[in-house]
Amino acid sequence: MKRTTICLTAFLLVLLLGGWGWADNFLKYHHVSEPYEIMGQKQAGSEEIVETWLSGNKARMNTSNKTSVIFDGDKQVMYMLDHGDRTYTEVPMNLSEAMAGMLGEQEGGQEMAQMMAQMMGAMMQVKASVVETGVEKNVNDWTCRIYELTMNMPMGQTASEICATDQIDVDVSMYNKIGHAMMAGQQGFDELLREMEKIRGVAVLTVSRANVMGATVVTREELLEHKKMAAPAGSFDIPEGYTRQQFMGM
Repeated sequence: MKRTTICLTAFLLVLLLGGWGWADNFLKYHHVSEPYEIMGQKQAGSEEIVETWLSGNKARMNTSNKTSVIFDGDKQVMYMLDHGDRTYTEVPMNLSEAMAGMLGEQEGGQEMAQMMAQMMGAMMQVKASVVETGVEKNVNDWTCRIYELTMNMPMGQTASEICATDQIDVDVSMYNKIGHAMMAGQQGFDELLREMEKIRGVAVLTVSRANVMGATVVTREELLEHKKMAAPAGSFDIPEGYTRQQFMGM
């Protein structure tokens, strides 16, 4: 009886002092892409649910039930999972170091790696700028500030209006890394993350317009819910039976 009373008291203290320290963060987004036309070809719109888990130095993003991205902060690596093919691709955050490791044993490998990294970096370089507008508004249950994010890449420019709130307690650094996972390894990725630090909190509504090869692609992403809860077991591991694919042919 005494032990039960002590356990109950400890439970109540945890609730009063701010909840469970070990709880992970779960965020659920509704993502919509409007139809567009590029090079004379009409592309249908799409709609999907995107789920993100944040846990310490690791993160995971599920796009419907087809693909997932896992970020391992200890290894500084992104893993792109294709659930249909049961494959995964390992994407290093530092492309130069990855190439040096692959080519280091060859004669002139270090110089070749540096040259290839510079060439690929120029092809994929991203430059970003964040401006706080000073405007505030309410989205669902959150009060948020409006920011304007502009990203320039060789293939085109993307302008986004981001409504972000600081009312959600998450590791924003990890949130930004997994949210921009598709740019991992690109030249300017670290600068992009530093620029994103100007945004205080988590995006609850983002509307983006990307100009790509003469086409305008409009997307909208809205936060549906946030919860403090434990991630399912194995969420940050490569599933058994998945085959590793080469990254960019290497």
